[in-house]
Amino acid sequence: MAYLFVYGTLLNDIGHQIVGSIAAKMQLGDHGQTSGALYDLGEYPALVETGNNADTVKGEVYIVTDAQMVFDILDEYEGVNDSPALYSRELKPVTLSGGQVVDCWVYVYQQPIEEHHLKIQGGDYITHRNSNINGI
Repeated sequence: MAYLFVYGTLLNDIGHQIVGSIAAKMQLGDHGQTSGALYDLGEYPALVETGNNADTVKGEVYIVTDAQMVFDILDEYEGVNDSPALYSRELKPVTLSGGQVVDCWVYVYQQPIEEHHLKIQGGDYITHRNSNINGI
């Protein structure tokens, strides 16, 4: 069994089709947060390591029952094996809603952040996305 922390297009509220192909092998466990900054790259967000503990990213923690199958599919989706890699899959501590800390696999962006990439304040992609849709 493994844990996966998602913060962008893989979130339950987004309903991305890739999740449907692996849904039977994952179960939503809790909400949580991890260190890093979140940037809006247009079609998707990117978690970037900053070394600043004040920067946090909010998301969901999934319990993965077939890690080989799930991560084979997600690594392809996230460009882990691209040259150069778009993301890397890394184990990071994630603090759950009740305060417990678990090590989760997290996709961390590997490309440079450009000036036009907007930092998502508060590290919450759903809130950011909804505010942009509603024009707030």
